[in-house]
Amino acid sequence: MKKTVFLAFFAAVMPVAAQQYKVQGTAPADAKVVYMFHNRAHRNAAPDSVVLGSDRTFVFTGKVGEDIFAMLATDREVFDNIPVVLDGEVTADFDTRKAGGTPENEALSKAYETISPLQAEQAAVNKEAEELQKAGKLNQETIVPLRERYEKASGAMTEKTVDICENNQQMKFPALFLLDCFYEMSHSDIIRWYDNNAAFMKVSIIAPIVKRINGWRRQEPGLMFTDIEEADTLGVNHKLSEYVGNGNYVLIDFWASWCGPCMQEMPNVKAAYEKYHAKGFDVVGLSFDMERSSWVEAINKLSLPWHHLSDLKYWNTIAAETYGISSIPSTLLIGPDGKIIANNLRGEALQAKLAEIFGF
Repeated sequence: MKKTVFLAFFAAVMPVAAQQYKVQGTAPADAKVVYMFHNRAHRNAAPDSVVLGSDRTFVFTGKVGEDIFAMLATDREVFDNIPVVLDGEVTADFDTRKAGGTPENEALSKAYETISPLQAEQAAVNKEAEELQKAGKLNQETIVPLRERYEKASGAMTEKTVDICENNQQMKFPALFLLDCFYEMSHSDIIRWYDNNAAFMKVSIIAPIVKRINGWRRQEPGLMFTDIEEADTLGVNHKLSEYVGNGNYVLIDFWASWCGPCMQEMPNVKAAYEKYHAKGFDVVGLSFDMERSSWVEAINKLSLPWHHLSDLKYWNTIAAETYGISSIPSTLLIGPDGKIIANNLRGEALQAKLAEIFGF
């Protein structure tokens, strides 16, 4: 009995050996070096490298740590040849640009087959735009079809990423795709995967997304708004509750003077304000600006007559932290009782919702 207890205790206090990884394969005939870049989020870090011999084989070994993703390349300036998950005995094939050897890598390579053509289309659009710009032919007429092609590819990539995440919740590799597309994805999907304890939501590179989840929850329709305090253009602090939850419908508009899409949306917000303000509609602008002068200049230039608040902290603003705002323009429509009615209403969607509320 004592021996059993001792052995159990001994096992409990012994350090657990870190899992090892081994990545091996054969490089193309013209390659001289194979590089392994750890974690695409840190591409400027020095890569591991193997100088190739006559047989052109390469092997990378190490301990699996917090950073489980890497990219293999034969050019120091190219980062997207073969993505790998460092989770055991991994094989890499430069001819097919696929990794294998473990379930994670097999699934990752299969997923990239559906994403790669869309990435190639985006790269082609960017190249065409650069060539037109060099030739002095990039204008409104030529850029519109390019933008449409790019947005179509982006939309398809987002849809496929949702499918990849939805169908591989027991895997870690979807974190790579989620990191690229989460700005365009439904918050409710990401929150659901988090609540389901999806494996990819626990990967270290997803931490910035996870950090936003509590903020996204605060945007959910039906919830009471969350109060914050910022200063007006004169430096006087005000709470959001001074304007919200006091009988009016209020649009909280997250914006910045440096944000082109925000400035393009302002005429639409202003038209809504002018049409419905007398009926009980108000706007509170929460700016992501850094410079007071730029913020105030934009307000005056566009003659924006509603309430304006900011802590001038750019993306570190309390507004972004509280509500999980990861892109602007963004909005929250709050009802007279302080409960959220809708989020991210812009353009025609905003006008349609206000027409539904006010009856015209």
